[in-house]
Amino acid sequence: MKTTTKIKSFVKEFTAVIKGDDVEILAQKVFRQADAALSTHIAILTGELIAKEDILEQAKESIALARVNKGKAITNNDSYVEALINAQNKLVEAEESLDAHKAKLEFLKTQLAELSLEVEA
Repeated sequence: MKTTTKIKSFVKEFTAVIKGDDVEILAQKVFRQADAALSTHIAILTGELIAKEDILEQAKESIALARVNKGKAITNNDSYVEALINAQNKLVEAEESLDAHKAKLEFLKTQLAELSLEVEA
């Protein structure tokens, strides 16, 4: 019996050397890499979410300030309107950036959840 075990072990090791890692080992390795990559990016994006929310709040404040011309008299109608439009454009950009960021974060969370699903063998 021991000889058969030794031969099987030798054959398995010899095959692994020639072929490389077997499919299951490679799959486990790639799973860990994918899990780590997704988890890392989710953590980074979650941290960046706060900054994007702050930018949105600042854009809302900027449009409010532009609307009242920062508390100053309007001496140039064109400049006033331009400042208001610029503030609105920044608000739209901030909203779109935040929405895209949230969508990316949710997508990665979904992918991580899909990656971690247990299936019956």
